[in-house]
Amino acid sequence: MKLKKIDYIFLVLIILITILSIDLIVNATHREIIEDISKYAPFQNLGMGLLVTFWVCLVGNLLPVPTPYTFVVCFSSQPFLEINYFIPLLVGFIASLGCLVGELGGYFIGRGASELISEERTEILKSYQQFLIDHPKVAPFLIYLFGLTPLNDDMITIPLGLIKYDVKKTIFWIWLGKLCLMLVFAYNLLNICSLIGGESWIISIISLYIIVILVYLMLRVSILDLIRKLTIRKTKKL
Repeated sequence: MKLKKIDYIFLVLIILITILSIDLIVNATHREIIEDISKYAPFQNLGMGLLVTFWVCLVGNLLPVPTPYTFVVCFSSQPFLEINYFIPLLVGFIASLGCLVGELGGYFIGRGASELISEERTEILKSYQQFLIDHPKVAPFLIYLFGLTPLNDDMITIPLGLIKYDVKKTIFWIWLGKLCLMLVFAYNLLNICSLIGGESWIISIISLYIIVILVYLMLRVSILDLIRKLTIRKTKKL
């Protein structure tokens, strides 16, 4: 099987995490840095935490590769979670706005500068584009689904831009997906923040391995193919 660019990126990330793991085993000071992230001054101040959260989420969603930007939502929210139950809602809302601003870049690239799309991804994007043309009613679900994952959403926003899909609908469904994702971290549902850091560097490293592997599998498995299969099954039942 021919290796793709994503395979090489995956291997590089695994190697880097392994090097980081060895460093943490050897260096106690670095372990303390990982375990004390949530105690850093910016995360103890709500205003500063919101500002940091917005920009980290924006940059994280602007980059063409998945980034673990959700950690900032946990650390901005946790110091205030027991003080006021509505503060995590505010943190999640601000985080979702940062994600939205970053993700909309993909939409406008597709709408106004389609020539910037790399050749390697052209066929995949065309596949999504044709599917959206053939199944316009599925578009909101697809947009929300991509927004609900930490994956970069340009796989769906660029094709939407190319077919001139309604901007307001695109903005709403991306934002709703990101808001739901950010609230999961802001309210620390299922104790998910403990997997990112602040308690045990070992758990953090293991979680990092798992996240990279899961993201790799999500990128490798075509969501579009899965939806097509579900659509075909539904059509046969009818």
